[in-house]
Amino acid sequence: MVVPSLTLPIALAALTGLLGFIVGAVLQQDASYRNIQSTMANDPYIYQRRQQIFDATMFFTFSLGHDTSQLPDSAHVATLMKYGFPGLDDVHVYRNFVLSYDRRNRIAHWVCEHLESECLTETPATIVQKPAEFLIDSSIPLIFRASQLDYRNSEWIGGHLASPHNYRCDPSKYIETFILPNIAPLSHGLKSKIWTRLEAYIRELTIKCGSVYVYTGPLFMPERITFRNWAIRHQVIGMNTVAVPTHFFKVIIAECKERDDLPYMEGYVLPNADIDNNLELSSFISNIRDIEHFAGLKFYDGARRPQLHHNIQTIDPSL
Repeated sequence: MVVPSLTLPIALAALTGLLGFIVGAVLQQDASYRNIQSTMANDPYIYQRRQQIFDATMFFTFSLGHDTSQLPDSAHVATLMKYGFPGLDDVHVYRNFVLSYDRRNRIAHWVCEHLESECLTETPATIVQKPAEFLIDSSIPLIFRASQLDYRNSEWIGGHLASPHNYRCDPSKYIETFILPNIAPLSHGLKSKIWTRLEAYIRELTIKCGSVYVYTGPLFMPERITFRNWAIRHQVIGMNTVAVPTHFFKVIIAECKERDDLPYMEGYVLPNADIDNNLELSSFISNIRDIEHFAGLKFYDGARRPQLHHNIQTIDPSL
């Protein structure tokens, strides 16, 4: 009697088992990733678990065979986004700021940056020349990009959401603030007056406190049409129809640890128009929950101190 060879069935069984293991592992990882996404959608402002979230997300990317050499270090992202993501749409990570890009409007939903006093008080080793033109982010599809030409022959100027003056100590960080996703149409009257003063105030606050996180972004505020009807009206510029916000916001989270471990928060809303420069910055302080309502974003709402004793009227514009 001839005994049939068991080599082929065993090999097929082993191969089937291996394929089943691989498929099961991928499906399990996919389920874990979707669970993370669901958790972040419900509460993307998780502070205690942020490191595990970034690590798990990056492992999933690796498990699908993508090149991870270009991915941002999870600790870097976790540090920048210490107080959470206001939203999760089309997130892009740079050297010292993170932004969420609005493909329809060709500007950012929000930009988050971390300012430290050491950088602002350090004397730059060299004088950094700003680029002749704004920089392109090739990770954004061409159809959704703004361009330098959109701002030419326009009554609006390309304003920085994360200011280059915050990074004079580091040429690479300074240059990177000129990337187009960090640019939005600003009124000349806003940029040269109150906006500049608010940026100087934030730098002064950083020097006093040591560490400040800043969220900056556009707002499209409704205006009354009739007694009961409201509408949102805004201009667009250029062939790429870059949206011109009606207002801009800044949400500031200051860490003055020599006084208290709790952070302090302030929110500002400024109309994108020529503003009387004699107005005090305090005139533009806004309830952060109102900013969330109109921006469709959610900011840190954990424990924080109720007030911070800084005189914001004594601003040095050179900062």
